[in-house]
Amino acid sequence: MFKKLEIIERAILLNPRYIQSFRKKLKITQSRLAKESGISQSHLSMLEKGKREASELIAAAITYGLLKCFSEKSKNPIIELLDTLSLLKFEDAFAELVNNIIKENDIKYIRNIDGFPVIIIDKDSLINEMKKRLKVINLEKIEISRGKIKAFGKHIDSYVDIILDCSDIRRLEKKCSEKTKKNIIIQSFPKEEVPPIYGVKRDCVIIHCW
Repeated sequence: MFKKLEIIERAILLNPRYIQSFRKKLKITQSRLAKESGISQSHLSMLEKGKREASELIAAAITYGLLKCFSEKSKNPIIELLDTLSLLKFEDAFAELVNNIIKENDIKYIRNIDGFPVIIIDKDSLINEMKKRLKVINLEKIEISRGKIKAFGKHIDSYVDIILDCSDIRRLEKKCSEKTKKNIIIQSFPKEEVPPIYGVKRDCVIIHCW
């Protein structure tokens, strides 16, 4: 149990901005988390904005604060916190992938449709690319359906289900937009629903960027 909590602590220590992502995903207010963590809300706010670095003590306090808040909603709060961290790491790796494709003008993935660049990544390519970037999780498979992306793998000794639904994909679009400095729209399609304009006959993710 403690090793799993240390993973969350380390993520917060290295990047305090994860705190806000945790809160929003778990529907916890800033004031509530500050109270349960035993720190001031102004201190928490500065951490979330990247204006202060987190010490080991503060990272541990916030981790236990998240655990206390989430214990009321879940029978397995530690596992669900790890699943949430895995989801956030997946999103970061995905945004890095999109940024690299745009930066390198990778013709393997970029097509020009109606005068605009469109990135098309099929399921096999997506899992191969994500495996290179997502070191904290041993990805085993990815499933793509309309408006949803699912990834399955292992995080230390725990199996992880990463599920991006519509609200998660909207958050992912924002991360990609911030990373690439472009407007990004992400769509996911099973092969039988891919619009003919894209000319793809496999499950895929379509990324519009301009």
